[in-house]
Amino acid sequence: MSIYYIGIDLGTSQSSITTSTGKRISLKTCIGYPKDIISQKRLGKDYLLGDEALINRLAVNLIWPLAEGVIIQDEDQALQATQIILQELIKSSLPEMQEGDLLYAAIGVPAQASIVNKKAIIEITKDFIDKILIVSEPFAVAYSCGRFDECLIVDIGAGTTDLCRMHGSLPEKEDQLTLKVAGNFLDKEISKNILAEYPNVQLTPKIIKEIKEKFGFVTDNIDPIKVVLNTQGLPDIYDITALLKKACLNLTNPVSQAVQQLVGSFDPDFQEKLRNNIIIAGGGSRLKGIDLAIEKNLEIYGGGKVECVQDAEYCGSVGALKMCMEMPDEYWECI
Repeated sequence: MSIYYIGIDLGTSQSSITTSTGKRISLKTCIGYPKDIISQKRLGKDYLLGDEALINRLAVNLIWPLAEGVIIQDEDQALQATQIILQELIKSSLPEMQEGDLLYAAIGVPAQASIVNKKAIIEITKDFIDKILIVSEPFAVAYSCGRFDECLIVDIGAGTTDLCRMHGSLPEKEDQLTLKVAGNFLDKEISKNILAEYPNVQLTPKIIKEIKEKFGFVTDNIDPIKVVLNTQGLPDIYDITALLKKACLNLTNPVSQAVQQLVGSFDPDFQEKLRNNIIIAGGGSRLKGIDLAIEKNLEIYGGGKVECVQDAEYCGSVGALKMCMEMPDEYWECI
């Protein structure tokens, strides 16, 4: 009998797993069910996962079960989809696991995920995980970086932005904030700004996401951003530089305000140290210049020092794995 340890970052758009055997895998957090008998026959599967579902999205009913950052409430299909995604991550990363082996898992969730949601994750994993630890995603990032003393983690995902201040012990409820202003919000802002300027262009969520991931920025100086978009099937070149920056600033401004809220309500003796140790993680950390933009916003509050993690894709799951392997028994849920 062997014991395997895994850390999972269960994200709205992208989920990742890191295992004690050294494997790291990421997967789009979506599942597609064939629409009809024709698509069922063509695809030859009961469901498709991740990129395969997105590639075949016209032939499937596409589900993002964590669309709001946590499992969609009162929807059995979302629970089933989340279960399948977790099982696929584990199966793909631990092919050597045999019947009778034990699996211990730490799973990262948004900072203020409800008790109901945490119980739902425990329930849907009880048949394939032996011991489970549900952890705050920003706390998992802190664990990955080894930053436990007076620092502030800002994890900008797709569905939520989760903030957590660290002070040498486990964070309390008042140390954490969750905002709905995150990657999906930014997608809507980008789409809204482009359509306001160029109302006839044809946009899809995929096009918007690609623009954001390739060009998203909040710096003061950048070369003009020009993209090819279609109008009634006819391609043309459009300058979206100002539109894109405006949208991105609509993300960074409320994040900066939330940072100041956590700094301002902290012990005054340690506020300066906290504001000078701000770490940006998650997909949002890839926005060009986001660290400098938040620093600039903090100038009116007394300044601050911001840095971005080096490994945005796996930082959360690496931290969850470290917790999984180091936490004492009293912190575990036995299932």
